[in-house]
Amino acid sequence: MSGTRVKAQSRALVIIFGLLCLLLQSEEAHHGTEYVVGDDKGWDLYPEVCNWGKDKHFKAGDVLVFKYSNPLFSVAAVDAKGYQCCKSKGHLKKLYNSGDDHVVLKKGQNYFICNVIDYCGYGMRISVHAE
Repeated sequence: MSGTRVKAQSRALVIIFGLLCLLLQSEEAHHGTEYVVGDDKGWDLYPEVCNWGKDKHFKAGDVLVFKYSNPLFSVAAVDAKGYQCCKSKGHLKKLYNSGDDHVVLKKGQNYFICNVIDYCGYGMRISVHAE
């Protein structure tokens, strides 16, 4: 009888270990790599910001960090039409304005614009694709 009990305990430990491994894998998948938008320059109005990320390979679950100190700036997550026409009104998915915004990428195309009038038109916008 004690041999059966040991086998049952061993099976239970194997199951618990397997569940822990699955939990750890799902946590890793949820928390991806963090990328600071604009690198050292942050989220600001400069010519290269719209090209930021073109050389990077993003995955769903990766985190974009928008850092900015200008209190007028914000980050608007918008749909494709909002990105094309540089307008958040009617196209807004979420508005961020903390100056240290962490945005988890969803699979597919992700669009972000500055919500200050005309700044998007001057290039303060990015579009990134996450696998």
